[in-house]
Amino acid sequence: MLETPAPPPGDPFAVPDRRKPSDGTYAVNGVRARVDAWRAQGYPRASATARRLLGFWFGDEHRGADGTPFRFYFCQREAVETVIYLNEIEPVRGLKDLLEFSEHGMTIQPGEPKRQRLAIKMATGSGKTMAMSLCIVWSYFHALFEDDSPMTASFLVIAPNLIVFERLRTDFGDAATFRRDPLIPPEWSQDFDLSVLLQDDTGPATGRGVLYLTNIQRLYEPSTTRGKNKAAPNPIEAMLGPRVNRDANASSAEELFDHIATRGRVMVLNDEAHHVHDEKLKWNQTIERLHDELRARAPTDADAGVVSQLDYSATPKYEKGGVFRHVVVDYPLAQAVGDGIVKTPVIGEVSGAKVELGDTSFQRNRQWLDVAVGRWRAFNEKLSPSGKRPVLFVMCENTLAADEAGDYLQRLPDFAGDQLLVIHTNRTGEITKDDLDIARQAARDVDGPTSRIRCIVSVLMLREGWDVRNVCVIVTLRPLSAANKILPEQALGRGLRRMTPPGSGFDERVVVIEHEAFRNLWNTELDGGLIVEKEEADKIEPGAVTIFPDEAKRRYDIVIPQLTRALARSDSALNKLHPDDVPDPKAKLAIPDVTPDEYVQYRGVHLINQGIIEEYEFHVPYAEDPSGVITYYTRSVAKAGGVDRLSGAFATLAPMVRDYLKQRVFERPVDLEDKVILRRLAENDAQALVVAAFRDAIRALSISEREPTIEESALRVSETPPFPWSRATVPGKNTIFNLTPVDSSLEGRFATFLDRATDVAAWAKLTMNTRFALEYISKAGALRYYYPDFVMRLDDDTCLIVETKGQEDLDVALKDRRARRWCQDVTRLSGREWAYEKVPQKLFDTFDGDSIEGLRRFLDASEPATKV
Repeated sequence: MLETPAPPPGDPFAVPDRRKPSDGTYAVNGVRARVDAWRAQGYPRASATARRLLGFWFGDEHRGADGTPFRFYFCQREAVETVIYLNEIEPVRGLKDLLEFSEHGMTIQPGEPKRQRLAIKMATGSGKTMAMSLCIVWSYFHALFEDDSPMTASFLVIAPNLIVFERLRTDFGDAATFRRDPLIPPEWSQDFDLSVLLQDDTGPATGRGVLYLTNIQRLYEPSTTRGKNKAAPNPIEAMLGPRVNRDANASSAEELFDHIATRGRVMVLNDEAHHVHDEKLKWNQTIERLHDELRARAPTDADAGVVSQLDYSATPKYEKGGVFRHVVVDYPLAQAVGDGIVKTPVIGEVSGAKVELGDTSFQRNRQWLDVAVGRWRAFNEKLSPSGKRPVLFVMCENTLAADEAGDYLQRLPDFAGDQLLVIHTNRTGEITKDDLDIARQAARDVDGPTSRIRCIVSVLMLREGWDVRNVCVIVTLRPLSAANKILPEQALGRGLRRMTPPGSGFDERVVVIEHEAFRNLWNTELDGGLIVEKEEADKIEPGAVTIFPDEAKRRYDIVIPQLTRALARSDSALNKLHPDDVPDPKAKLAIPDVTPDEYVQYRGVHLINQGIIEEYEFHVPYAEDPSGVITYYTRSVAKAGGVDRLSGAFATLAPMVRDYLKQRVFERPVDLEDKVILRRLAENDAQALVVAAFRDAIRALSISEREPTIEESALRVSETPPFPWSRATVPGKNTIFNLTPVDSSLEGRFATFLDRATDVAAWAKLTMNTRFALEYISKAGALRYYYPDFVMRLDDDTCLIVETKGQEDLDVALKDRRARRWCQDVTRLSGREWAYEKVPQKLFDTFDGDSIEGLRRFLDASEPATKV
């Protein structure tokens, strides 16, 4: 059995119970506390648009196109929740507004921009691009659906260099992420019309909304129409051209400027935004000029201009080291490592190596490079059977050392020919012109399944954009220090991104080979209090084995029929609602036996002699018009049922609510014109009873259940792709896999039982890699997916789905019901009998039989009520 090398990571998707306070930021802790409370209360006062999006993104569960689970990280959720909160609930229009959240004073300089700037601090690899996409979708639909919305459907996304631009183009080009990922609720898909224009596109925006994606360098490129002796253009003109030029020779930059300037409102999203305050680039001044120009072009729109500037960075710091004052979200590297979103960094300590004589850093530090190659070989041996291609990253001091290292490595069969890539950069970290096209292609292809690159050698390539997922070993043949502007976190950042998604069972590592020159920097420089584990380099293992279907065990394959989806969210729940669908309240209300006295009597009595000192009457009018009460109840029950946009359905729901209040809430029918009845309906218990009755009825109708059909293509367990696994395994004879991955000791014991069970012909442990899931409706009314634990084929050719269960949550019974329904449907449609069993740990631990049939009889005798 393979022991787990480290404790399982935290849950990167769940709302954390507590977090370490953010250090060094001004407003994060204050903002975080209010957003946490707002989330816990169900987003009170949020717009209908925001409630629907937040419910769809984080309430429902999703699957990717390949059938694997898709969930948003909590840090992505917190980022968009914070942006929504600071726009809808406590609007921040400038740095001064953040004083309300600050724990200690911020310096507000005269002339601070009076517009919204929010900085989102998220660790490398934690999904900043997806967080950007969430904010874009919210702003788009808020501008579309909400009356008097100050938001926009026009966006300008700015990258710091061509490498980051290429990465962003992968997600935003042709609106790919909005079509691929679960960002748009299905019922709103026809309303999302977003054109994407890249920096060299000259065509007009043809959609309702537009997203411009540009590299920051375009802000400073001089126009080709300018003479050599003319003054340099201002930054806006450099990117967008002169303000208005109808000349036939106008550049594409001029056309782009005209398009942006006529949008009126624009949201600016800066990636790797620690460059924003770089005085050399004057990035922020450029955005200010854009803001002014937009306002000048739309003088009648009070909200025209840059409506929001969102700065995303892992290290949003000024040149002198302080954190940006407008940081409102802080997800540090330490938390990303703890949550398992990024690889666990390990420092490989080298003992016995000696600095050799030589003129270059490569010659002096060659022994450290040899150690790095040895560790890369260990990773390659363990991970290549699963289809993973580990990459070695070598950082050199100068181009001469890079060329020497490249020549040395190419003599090794591991990196010969096109398996090694050497890229030169200048002293500022910019890629040389000769290597630019090679670098851009490599940034796209290194992680691809057909890439042959096993090693990257460069000088200052540890820059933004080179976040290669397959990097497993990093060696720096130069010291890391602030003096040369390469810090430990930058070195780690290039190898932190995971090859597999969190929760896949592979606890990934990235090894940085340590050198005496920077040994003491790690624990003092790293963000968020991260303490990096140190091990002797030659003892560091990948910590994983490869799980794969064994061709020699093909007779143990199991075929799982695939059915069409039985459940889907409906966008017309209110239109289908009938009065008979709504149950009576749990308790009928008594009609108060009082008169509608509109005055409250007050009498002041002397404390000692009890004499009357003063008397007053206070006028307290009862509600006169029942229409306001009906409107309030109608909106409340719709919101509770998850229907956030009433639109035309209000006319259908309001009469139903009115009749319910008149006929079914009280012990007998009542007159809603009666002031006493209206006063009683204003009390909290009455509202709770009515809302609960409608909520359950609406939620039941918001999910449509369809009769499933069987699909032609079935799912074979043998088609599970090989995958790395870091946790416990057990051997198995009657399963197609070489080893059985298990998440708990209960699963391990059950797998061992299946291997000796006399009536089991074949069995398999199911993981997310098998891609078998059943949709169900959670207790909260959200659409979610259930992934069973085991599948087996018995001697009589019947099949069984089994869930082993220790502790049970609120949704377990719902999952059980869905699995049993699936078995009934697949039995009817396939002609082969399928059944479902839940095996509680407390019962399995007392069972000493040797067959599945015996276990099922034991479960029936012990807990017959569990089968519902």
